[in-house]
Amino acid sequence: MRYRKLGRTGLRVSEVSLGTVELGMEYGLKEDGESSVPAETDARNLLNRAIDSGVNFIDTAALYGNSEEIIGRALKGRRSEYALATKCMHRLDEGVDYDESRQSIAESIDRSLSRLQTDCIDLLQVHGRDLLDVELRMIRDGEVMDEMEKARKAGKIRFTGYSSYSEEAALAAIEDGRWDTLQIACNILDRRYLKRVVPEACMRGVGIIVRSALLKGALTDKSRFMPERLKPLVDHIDRLVDVQSTTRYSLPEMALRFVLSIPDISTVIVGADRLEYLEKAVAASDGEGLGEEILVRLEDMALDDPYLLNPGNWGIP
Repeated sequence: MRYRKLGRTGLRVSEVSLGTVELGMEYGLKEDGESSVPAETDARNLLNRAIDSGVNFIDTAALYGNSEEIIGRALKGRRSEYALATKCMHRLDEGVDYDESRQSIAESIDRSLSRLQTDCIDLLQVHGRDLLDVELRMIRDGEVMDEMEKARKAGKIRFTGYSSYSEEAALAAIEDGRWDTLQIACNILDRRYLKRVVPEACMRGVGIIVRSALLKGALTDKSRFMPERLKPLVDHIDRLVDVQSTTRYSLPEMALRFVLSIPDISTVIVGADRLEYLEKAVAASDGEGLGEEILVRLEDMALDDPYLLNPGNWGIP
């Protein structure tokens, strides 16, 4: 496993990190009727194998079913071996005022600490939304950040991050100067953040955490389970498979190596509900990235369709 700096935090994190939404709830593409949530014994084995494999950054959220509880029970004796990131909601899009939102965040932090069986969360991230005006108000007014700063001073969290769903909100968070990290979607098809957001974050010392490197499973063999309404996306992925078939990599391996070829990102979150998926993801952290020839061939694979690139629009859990 190779490691990179997480922006100005001073943390050195594994360039492949573990996302845990699939450990606590149904998530991603699968055949009708199939359940992907592992038994807790299997989830605990996977979490410990991840640490044993060199993964030292684990990403979860209060909304990910019971994943926080599973992490707490599985890794309570190994807390010093990894950086722990979780997320909370600001709720300003629900019509609440700032006082209610701040109270909600404070309560969420305390619940997460209890479920994760830890005294301190290394990185507390705020879930972004698709409502840009709400997001910009939340970032620029600073009330939400004030509550997080209060938790930081109390020793409950170490660093703060924003999980962005728009370029404008991401740039606003960078400009604010108080967010330590940004979590963004980035993959072979979705490169919207690479032109402005990633360079600006790097210049300001904001760590970049990448999610959706496999586009919720679309960049794996699970793409065959995509519904008919997503046929334009499937057709585009078929073009990508034509490129992949001429390389020595599987489609998901090529997709992970594409993101790891971007030097300014700190870590790429990989969700895994099986040991074999974890092991294949970890194997991509060998410093090879992708060769220049393959990267050139992938240049025209970017998809300029925000609707298709947002799995939240797919109607799939």
